[in-house]
Amino acid sequence: MRRQTSAFSLTAALPALCLACAVSLAGCTPHHTGPTEIGMVFNKLTRYSEAKPAGATYFFMPFVNDWKVYDTSWRSLVMTADSSTGDRQEKDDLRFKTRDGNDIDTDVTVRWRIDPASVAYIWRQVAPSTDEVEHRLVRPLARTYVRDVLNHLDSEEFYNPALRFAAASQAAHVLGNQLSHYGVIVDTVLLGDFSFKHEYQHLINQRKEAEKQAEKLEAQILATQASNQSNLQAKVAELTQELTAAQGGSDQAKREADAYVVMRQQGAQATLAERNATAEGIRRERNALNSSAGDAYVNLQLIEALQKKEIRQIPKLPNGNIIIDGNQLLQQLGVLQYQQRHEEEKPNP
Repeated sequence: MRRQTSAFSLTAALPALCLACAVSLAGCTPHHTGPTEIGMVFNKLTRYSEAKPAGATYFFMPFVNDWKVYDTSWRSLVMTADSSTGDRQEKDDLRFKTRDGNDIDTDVTVRWRIDPASVAYIWRQVAPSTDEVEHRLVRPLARTYVRDVLNHLDSEEFYNPALRFAAASQAAHVLGNQLSHYGVIVDTVLLGDFSFKHEYQHLINQRKEAEKQAEKLEAQILATQASNQSNLQAKVAELTQELTAAQGGSDQAKREADAYVVMRQQGAQATLAERNATAEGIRRERNALNSSAGDAYVNLQLIEALQKKEIRQIPKLPNGNIIIDGNQLLQQLGVLQYQQRHEEEKPNP
């Protein structure tokens, strides 16, 4: 009897339980997470919280449970002077003071994302959404630590692209260390357009113009130096050619002069030898004439001169011209006899 009563009670309660389950299931609502989203569910009655992985759908009762979704993809915090391109519809670039006291405004972009493993901590300690994380945490810390790094530069160093890039890398490192404690990862910090104060910008523009003018003058100086060097080389080549030609002409003239001197010396020596020979002959002839045989020598020379000469007429005689026999005259003068004796006295060969 008791068993029948228990069985009847369970049978009667089953529909009520099913109805209660159906009612509770009917009260659950679906919640989705995208491919780069992490969901956070919090039960207000039990105070239990749980992170839900990306790319799924979850059902739980509303009102009793609180649901938050965090985007863990890379995001860019853009702070620029142009209100149409930045995150805020106003001038939002970063102003800092250089080491030498100048104020500079520069655009800053911070690339960051939420660490999926830290979503529960962020939900409890930081902000209830990704946008709030950027607004409450990333923006103020980025402006603070990027400014602190840039404050170590002077105006000249910030104007140098390499040093400016190095400062941006250092700012990303410093900011990343600070945000890592809150579950935020920093990838890069980019420095965009920048501007100095009006007075200093005017000085910079003047300096740029002076540098351009200096570069132009330097280029002109280099061009002039190159032209002068080219002209100098051409002039040196021309003078070298003229010097070579002059040296060749001088050598040729010297050789010709030496040849002329040698020729004149040889001619002078020949003339001197001839004159010496003539003088020696005259000297010997004079000595012969001055000796005892001079008369005979004169007669001999006269004979040789008149030999084979027939003298038929002796002009300019007082009584007119007289035709005489020259040979007879010579014989009468004894010249022919002298010649015959002289020939007879010659030794026979």
